[in-house]
Amino acid sequence: MAWVIISIIVTVLAAFAVINGVGLRKQGKLDEGTMWIAGALVAWLVIVFGWGATRTFHEVPAGHVGVVYQFGGITGQVSDGFQTTWPWQSIREASIQIQRATYELGQGNAAFSQESQDVFAAATINYQVLPSAIQSLYREVGPDYEHVLIEQRVFQTFKEETVKFKAVDVAPNREVIRQRVRGRLTQQLEPYSIRVVDFQLGNLDFDPEFKVAVRNKVIAKQKAQQALNEVQQAKYEAEKVLAAANGQARANLRLSHSLTPELVRYTLVQKLGPNLQVIAVPSNSIFNATDLFGKNSP
Repeated sequence: MAWVIISIIVTVLAAFAVINGVGLRKQGKLDEGTMWIAGALVAWLVIVFGWGATRTFHEVPAGHVGVVYQFGGITGQVSDGFQTTWPWQSIREASIQIQRATYELGQGNAAFSQESQDVFAAATINYQVLPSAIQSLYREVGPDYEHVLIEQRVFQTFKEETVKFKAVDVAPNREVIRQRVRGRLTQQLEPYSIRVVDFQLGNLDFDPEFKVAVRNKVIAKQKAQQALNEVQQAKYEAEKVLAAANGQARANLRLSHSLTPELVRYTLVQKLGPNLQVIAVPSNSIFNATDLFGKNSP
C-alpha cells in the first residue's frame, strides 16, 4: 500500500517536473529544461521501479510459509525459498515448524485443588500449524493466534483438571492430569488446524504453609506407624513366649501322665552308680529291696 501511494505521488511530481522542463526548453533554456526532465525521469525510475524491485523479490526461510497481503487483505500464500510478488503486495512469514510455548501458573494466576489450595506449575505446550491452514488461520484469527487461541486454553484447561483432585493427590496424579489436559487441548485446537505435539507439566508446587502441614502430617503418620510396629513386635514376642510356655506345659502334662511308680523306681536305679552295693531305704519308702536289686537280693 505504501509503495502505491508513494509511487502515485512521485509520478505526479515527476510529471510536473517534465512539464516544467519542457516549458524551459521552449523558452530557450535547453540545458536547464533537459536537467529538469532527466532528473524527473531518473527519480521516477529509482523510486517506482527500484523500490518496486526490492518489494518484488522475497526469500522465505525453511520451515516457514509466506502469507501474501494486498491492500490489507490476504490473497494467498507461498512456500519457502525464493519467491516473487507484485510490488504492491507484501509477504509475512509464518512458521510451520514445531513451536514451544511455556506458561507460568504462579501467584495471582494459580490453579486450585479440590479444597481450594493453590497449585503452581509451568505448563509447556509443543504445537504445529498445518501448512495448508496458515492462510485461513491468519485470516480468521490473525498472526497472534498463539496468544488468542492457545494461551488461555492452557490456563483454563489445567485449572479445570486440578480442581478435580485433592491437593495431596495432585502430585501423584500428575501424569493423569497431563494426559487429560493434552487430550482436551488437542480437541479444542484441531478445528483451527493446530496440532498439539506434546504437553508437559514442570515445577509443580504448592503454598509453603501447605507443604509444612503435609510434611508434619507425614512425620506424624510415620511416628504412628513406628509405634504400631513396636506394639506388633512386642505382641509377637509375647505370643512366642506364650507359645513356648504352652508347649512346655503340654510336654510336662504328657510326661506326668506317662509316669508310673515302676518307671520312677527303674529310672532311679539306672541313675545310681554301677558299683553301689548298699543303700538305706526308709521303712515307709515306695522302694523295697526287690525293686532295687531284684528277686535274688539279700
